Amino acid sequence: MHTRFLWAVPLILSFLALPGPALAAPDDFKFTVLRNVCRDGGGDFGNGHQVLKVRVEEHGLSGANKFTLDARVRHRKASGGQWQTEYTWDRFKVKFPNDDNSYYHTRWFSYDPNDKGLHKIVVVIRVWHNRQVLASRTIVGKTC
Repeated sequence: MHTRFLWAVPLILSFLALPGPALAAPDDFKFTVLRNVCRDGGGDFGNGHQVLKVRVEEHGLSGANKFTLDARVRHRKASGGQWQTEYTWDRFKVKFPNDDNSYYHTRWFSYDPNDKGLHKIVVVIRVWHNRQVLASRTIVGKTC
């Protein structure tokens, strides 16, 4: 019985030596879709209108100090084929202190296609501690 305990001690000590951000729990972060609209008609070009509104939350003491959001519009011709990136927004960065307060960010993306192909908005949200990714979620909007 003592032998089993002896090999566990270095493992437990190495776990406790990890920096705080590496110990962030999955429930320290919340990713939410607030709006997901895809209309076939209307918009600036008469070919539809899309809106994807997302929210990311960090619940204090998670070790996080930054959110990034990378969004793009994926396009596929009406006749078929591969999905391709049609438009890319600049990366959104939101920095905040690593303290016991909770932080959140809400961002919406809107796109009016200029052709009859299929389109969808894709957002990759990452939660960071300096250069270490603590959590990531890819949110794909409705396709129309």
